[in-house]
Order: sequence, then C-alpha cells, then structure tokens
Amino acid sequence: MPKRALPRISKTAGQEAIERIVQRRREVRDPELAALESRDPAEHPLAVIQHVLSCRRVPDWVTSNDVLDGLWVLAYIRLHCPHRPDEADRLEHELLELGRAMQIAMIRMAPPLNVRSRQAVEHRLLRHRASRLGLGRSERLERAHRLSRTQPENTSTEARWYDRHALALWEAAAQLVASRSQFDHLIDDEMAECLIGLRRAVREMQWPLSPAHYSTLREIGWWVQEIVDSLDEPRYAAFREQLGEIHATAVTLAAGHHRARFGDT
Repeated sequence: MPKRALPRISKTAGQEAIERIVQRRREVRDPELAALESRDPAEHPLAVIQHVLSCRRVPDWVTSNDVLDGLWVLAYIRLHCPHRPDEADRLEHELLELGRAMQIAMIRMAPPLNVRSRQAVEHRLLRHRASRLGLGRSERLERAHRLSRTQPENTSTEARWYDRHALALWEAAAQLVASRSQFDHLIDDEMAECLIGLRRAVREMQWPLSPAHYSTLREIGWWVQEIVDSLDEPRYAAFREQLGEIHATAVTLAAGHHRARFGDT
C-alpha cells in the first residue's frame, strides 16, 4: 500500500487550532492554564498537545473538542514544525485512545488523519497498539494477539457455528479477495487495505478445522464484516454491483458470525 499523504493544513489553520484549545481552557478556567501559557503556545505546539493529554480537570466537552483540535495541531506539526516522527506517532496514539475513551465518533477523527472512514481510523489506532506491543505496525497482528487470548469452548454457539459455516465463510472470503484484482479500478486504498488484511487471514487458515483455528476464523469474520459495512457506502456502489451474489453471501455469513459470537445485539 502506498504511504498515505499527510492532510494539507496551512500554518494559519494550525495556529487557529492551537488558539481554540487555549481559548477553551481559558473559558472554563483550567486550573493548570498557567502552565500552558508559561510558554507561547503558538511557538510550542507539542506542549499544547501534551497539555490536552495530561491536564484533564476540565469538562468533558472541552476534552473532546481539544482532542479533535489536537489532531489538527499534530497534522500541522508534521507538515510545518521540526519534530521527531516517533514522538508524533506516540502523541497521535494517545490522542486517538483519549478520543475513543471520550466516545468521540471515529469518523470525526478521520479528517485530521487524512482518512475517510471510521474503519480507517480504527485501523490506525490498532496499528499504534500493535507497535506499542512490539508486534510491528499492523492492525492484523494486534487483533490476532487480542483475539488469541480466548478460545470458545467446543460446545459454544460460536464453535457450533464454525462447525457448520467455517468453510463457507472461508470460501466467501477468498472470493472477496479475488475480486480485488478483477475490480481494482472500482475500489480505493481503504477498501484495498481491508481486502489485503482479509487475504492474509485467508492464507493463514488451515484445515481440517479445529479449535486452534478459531482465532483465524474470527479474524476472517472481522474483515468480512468490515468489508460488508464499507460496501454500504455510495462510493462502492459499482463495486457492490459487480460482486453480485458474492456480496449477498458475505452479508449473510457476516451477520451469522456476529450473532454466533455476540448474540442478537
């Protein structure tokens, strides 16, 4: 996958994001405002982000808005200010984790990351988590690490579903993967990223089926669900139409897999 371009944010827009953070903190009388203003925030944007992350004795609405502006400030830093890439990555990870904790909709954090969907934001977050775990910058590795911690019992609803539908799920996933080369002109890099992730999981699956393979099936099911959800977006209408029965089968299997894992939620 080509490296994503950074969002195009002007110096003026970056400075305005900094000022919004400072102004909000003034309005609610942040008890640690003096520390923020001890050095000119406009000249020390990294310190502004660090303040957002560490000084949270303010109303939740302030923190939530500061996270969004903080991501824009970070985009500004990446483009216009001297910085260490590893430090910028660490701050991005912490802002995304804080945003998730504050229940900010993923799609609202997409523009400053220069992505267009909640899935892409989640993938970015998972890659940061994987890197922190020493697994490499891969959302697939982070998810596999997390899912492998628990295995369903052979008699669980999930295990029974795998007994009946694992092969169908794997075959449908393989068909989705194959569609990438055939309809490459109808997808963008976000869909391609999902299909590449699914391809890795499909290749990892081994037969005959055993409980040792449930984590891989979970991974396949997760990717199929991501792709099915994305296909509802208007930008993929032509791709969805070309998939035809493959899409319909994937929708049915994804829904069944979700019910088997989580119940009728």
